[in-house]
Amino acid sequence: MLPRIFLYAQLVTLVFLATLHLVGLEYHFYWRFLWLDTVSHALGGMWAAFFLLWIRAYAGYIPTVAWGIAGALILGVIWEAFELLAGLVPEANYALDTSIDLLMDALGGALAAWIAHSFARSK
Repeated sequence: MLPRIFLYAQLVTLVFLATLHLVGLEYHFYWRFLWLDTVSHALGGMWAAFFLLWIRAYAGYIPTVAWGIAGALILGVIWEAFELLAGLVPEANYALDTSIDLLMDALGGALAAWIAHSFARSK
């Protein structure tokens, strides 16, 4: 039952993130509302945590906040490396931008793991 809940949680999170991202790009919201990037990273961290916890639930493990944060940070670092290699980040504030992005990934991962752990305890 838990794997199915985590799969649906991924779907809802990913649909919300994709919609927010596409609307943000289409209407230039990322440039008008600078905080939108941090919200996107938090949602991305949530999706990454739900993804890793979904895989672990199939193996019979109970979700923990540590694994949620780890999943979010692993995929967050991969995403930041992609942004760097693709030349998508400004050089002027790269360190600060990356630090905030990874922090938001971790916070989103922690929130998703807390939600997942709460569902696991109630079942």
